[in-house]
Amino acid sequence: MQASTISRPAAEASPGRSLNVLMVGISDYILTGVSGGDVRERHIEYARRLNHLHMIVYSPRAHDLHTERISENLTVYPTRSLSRATFVWDAFRIAARICRTQPIDLVTTQDPFATGLVGLMVKRRFGIALDVQSHSSFFDNPVWIAERPLRHGLFNRMGKWIARQADTMRVVNTDERDRSIRAGVEPHRIEVINTPINIERFLTPVDPAEVGALRARLGLPAEAKVVLWVGRMVWFKRLPVLLEAFALIAAKHPDAYLVLAGDPDTAEGLAAHRLAGELCIADRVRFAGRVDHAGLPAYYALADVYALSSIYEGFGKVLVEAAASGLPVVSTATAGGREVVRDGETGLLAEVENPAGLAAKLDALLSDPALARQMGERAREHAAAHYDRTHTIERIIDMWVRCAGMGRRGR
Repeated sequence: MQASTISRPAAEASPGRSLNVLMVGISDYILTGVSGGDVRERHIEYARRLNHLHMIVYSPRAHDLHTERISENLTVYPTRSLSRATFVWDAFRIAARICRTQPIDLVTTQDPFATGLVGLMVKRRFGIALDVQSHSSFFDNPVWIAERPLRHGLFNRMGKWIARQADTMRVVNTDERDRSIRAGVEPHRIEVINTPINIERFLTPVDPAEVGALRARLGLPAEAKVVLWVGRMVWFKRLPVLLEAFALIAAKHPDAYLVLAGDPDTAEGLAAHRLAGELCIADRVRFAGRVDHAGLPAYYALADVYALSSIYEGFGKVLVEAAASGLPVVSTATAGGREVVRDGETGLLAEVENPAGLAAKLDALLSDPALARQMGERAREHAAAHYDRTHTIERIIDMWVRCAGMGRRGR
């Protein structure tokens, strides 16, 4: 589905601030690029607005990564840990070395768990303000806790305790804000700010020749209706629910195909392959493999509807990317789905863990192309108006400035 161009004023970045930030991250994707996302470019944009961003990331020693100056304002320090069990101590030792040799105004952590614990240790040892981030829907989430009851149960208690010690907390949906408040975090310390998204990449129309080449590469008939899914093939994305829903769609729409873009070599990806065969839809499902972030616009332009079947989701960048591409979305009503999709206006929300319900929503859009186009246009307008990357990054930087000030005032 190819959308028309939307004209809007370009957002201007604010002047750089003399702020030195120490970030503790959960993975070394910024060095390896293995996620296929926009991790590196996003953190370069953060750093460009700071005096310097020092980023410590969990990295197994087997990856053999070393400290790298990625840009003038961004340095990344892999922990080279023997195991995840040593990560907290490894990261704290690097953080202590940085704090002793560099002027650090605040420490921000990418989750309220292991990285949050490192941040709290830095705060207490060096008197530096602490900002804790939560990028999903964790606190008291029964589904997340049930995944690994002992580990996640402990993390749940620890995360709420760490969040209460933080000067500020950034969450990506209102549901997690409310959960954090119930956990005892003071409301004025919490801000809801989504993950920055390079939305211009998806607002820009894709060359029809590129879409045609992709269609041919995937072996899709010229008039095929395409349901698209993009992401990591992990348990909580609930690919079996999507495949079961699509089996119902395939029986009614002989011209419908499902395209799955993500690493198929995970346990969940291999299970999805098997299930597609068991459901007798293997000939209607295309496993596209991992797709580089820069190549995603062609996939969205190819599709007629985007589908998300997660059982929980913090924000769902793919929902915004699909919307910016002019795609109507059918998503399960997770915290992230409710945050992004305006039900009945920019897409449709379905009950979680209900293949028949998800199929009914997909059928409503595949059976009514005019409705799908109308929702896609509204989704595009909504995404353009609400998810400008520069504005989002500026909000995050402003929060860090506020957090650093709270630390200097001794709270």
